[in-house]
Amino acid sequence: MTDWDLQLVVPLWQGSGEPGIAEGAARLAEIIEPSTNRHVVNPDLDSFNDHKNASDSLVESHDAVEAHLVAASNLLQVRCQRRLLRLCVDCTVEVTSVSYIASVHPDLHVVWIDAHADLNTPDSSPSGHAHGMPLRTLLGEGHPRLVPTTTVSPRRCALLGTRSVDPPEQAFIDAHELPLLTPKQLQNEPHRLGQLLDQWLPDGAPLYVHLDLDVLDPQVWPAVAVPEPGGVDIATLVEVITRLRTRGDLVGVGITEYVPGVDHNASALWPVLDALGIAVHGRENNEFGRDEGV
Repeated sequence: MTDWDLQLVVPLWQGSGEPGIAEGAARLAEIIEPSTNRHVVNPDLDSFNDHKNASDSLVESHDAVEAHLVAASNLLQVRCQRRLLRLCVDCTVEVTSVSYIASVHPDLHVVWIDAHADLNTPDSSPSGHAHGMPLRTLLGEGHPRLVPTTTVSPRRCALLGTRSVDPPEQAFIDAHELPLLTPKQLQNEPHRLGQLLDQWLPDGAPLYVHLDLDVLDPQVWPAVAVPEPGGVDIATLVEVITRLRTRGDLVGVGITEYVPGVDHNASALWPVLDALGIAVHGRENNEFGRDEGV
């Protein structure tokens, strides 16, 4: 199992506009073996709005989103860790985690394992929800108060399992030649992943894995905020992660968009956590087996 320098739990849900995911980060923290170096980021939002802020930001719940990003960034700067496990509710928080790890590892490569490209800007987003923008923000394009100081080059990003892409996102992918492998390609043409890694990821390069659980097919794992049909199965995801870890040096993982209130079998996720080098708590007693939806 990986010895994480820091486990960061961030219960931000406002970036998705879906309160049902609010308990996702805490639930993941219960499933994963506890660490003495685990911290929860939960800023005081009394002074922030629940909806658009007074400056008419195009990002829904901008103030709440920014408060979480600032609080998480401040904690990371104080802790100065090199290996980070981030348990998030919505994808927006990845802006701070990836940016921080990129500041520590300047040649960081980022794998975005997600049903969605998350490459919208405030101007292009159909919903205005920040969780559809984090990768584009990390690449330096987004709301000026959310774009981090340390950004990532598109040449060091790849999308895996992505199957829901808006036209402006596709235009960005095409313009920057971002590598993208669909679930069908990952499952039916596994050689494509090997070709991608040979061309894109140097041996031993520092690697951050963003894992949105909606990359899984809803029939396999329905407990997500925005389910998309046609996702990967557990075995394929495990194989993808295993090959990534064999090639690169895993220095960061972010797990997002878990909705524990949906009826699902939590133990289905155990092989994925194993592949990521994350120890599962209570496995022996099947403590976290079936979760009943509410």
